[in-house]
Amino acid sequence: MFSPNTWKNKRKVILSVILVITLILNIIVGAFLYLDIQVIKIPEISAEIEIIEINSEETIIQTTLSLVNPNQFSLTIEDLEVVTKTPDETIIMYMVIDGGEIAPNKNKTYTSRDSVTFDGEIPESLVTKLTGTVGVNFLGFLKKTLPIVFYVKTKLGDVVNNIAMPNVYIEGDFGEISTEGINFTTTIHMENPNSFDLKIEKLSITLETENGSHVGEFDLELGSIAAKSTKTFNGEGRILIVALNSKTLNIYLNASAGVMISGITESLEFSTKAEINIPHIEDIFTPNTPTEAYIDADLKITRQGFLNWGFTSYITLELINPNKIDFIVTDIEFFIFRIDDEQKTLIGDCCVSKAELEAENTTYIPAEIYLPKTSLFRGTRIFLPELPDGLLIVVRANITITGLDQAIWIGVSGYQDLHIFL
Repeated sequence: MFSPNTWKNKRKVILSVILVITLILNIIVGAFLYLDIQVIKIPEISAEIEIIEINSEETIIQTTLSLVNPNQFSLTIEDLEVVTKTPDETIIMYMVIDGGEIAPNKNKTYTSRDSVTFDGEIPESLVTKLTGTVGVNFLGFLKKTLPIVFYVKTKLGDVVNNIAMPNVYIEGDFGEISTEGINFTTTIHMENPNSFDLKIEKLSITLETENGSHVGEFDLELGSIAAKSTKTFNGEGRILIVALNSKTLNIYLNASAGVMISGITESLEFSTKAEINIPHIEDIFTPNTPTEAYIDADLKITRQGFLNWGFTSYITLELINPNKIDFIVTDIEFFIFRIDDEQKTLIGDCCVSKAELEAENTTYIPAEIYLPKTSLFRGTRIFLPELPDGLLIVVRANITITGLDQAIWIGVSGYQDLHIFL
């Protein structure tokens, strides 16, 4: 049997041995852990700085940070900061991203958004610096931390260059013709696909024929196109009359726009082309008031001696020009036909080479056709000869404009009853 003192001494020895063993084990484990900490692997880091929207007031930037923990133990990410600067070291964005713990052999993604504005001009690039610390804790008292520093460069020049050009639709229409030229109206439908407004500062039209001849130009009204919307611009001018000698008209649109991006104005140049068919001159004459033509004829006896006599038809062609431009009437031919039942026989004709048809005026073109008495009187009766049922007077001519290759062929006819002679 042990005495109380002996048992007390032995218990102290046992506790001392246990403490020594525990201390030795902690030292051994700590040594191994320390050695393991010394070979801690830095997380695999990837970062993406993405400009997700540009509007007139600001640029929205999204920062995506992905970390992969390749270690067999968890890592703690702390003090994540994002600082974006221009090339002249001006800070335009500062963000703090909440960190956290990354499990062994796992990855974690951190995402944050912020908006920036620029002062003066849009820089060609931005440099974003990502900083933070990565650490590991063992047994609650052993901690190892390593710094994280990561740089990302973003080219803004590409963003500006990739601004979408407006979608343009061009319509053209020929109007009234006058001495000064042909009225031409243009309608431009312009769609802005961007997320910022476009201020149209220049909008001009140049008109050329298919062979490159310049026939007109004019400017259109200006205005702004809101983001993601369409606006119509109208313009009117004149083109040269000689354009009607061509088949097609090329419409060249030249424009410039002020682009408001993140509070900074940039200039944008663009152009486009459209092609329309050139109408025939008869399609652009005054549409609501036609060019009218009338015939007046007066048949009189004409003597050429005591026994030699006949008839002269005094014909007047009346032409009314409602247009604001002079016409030239050429190749004017007058014909007189004898009508007997359903038979038509030519008995006289004459030609007038040319006449001028003044703008918004009435022009009278006279002609005389001599008809021998035998062309009207037929048969064997001396006092009651056979007369035709009537006379058909036909006038044909070409109407054109000075300098044009086109012409309008017109024809007008009138009937004269001769039964009064029976």
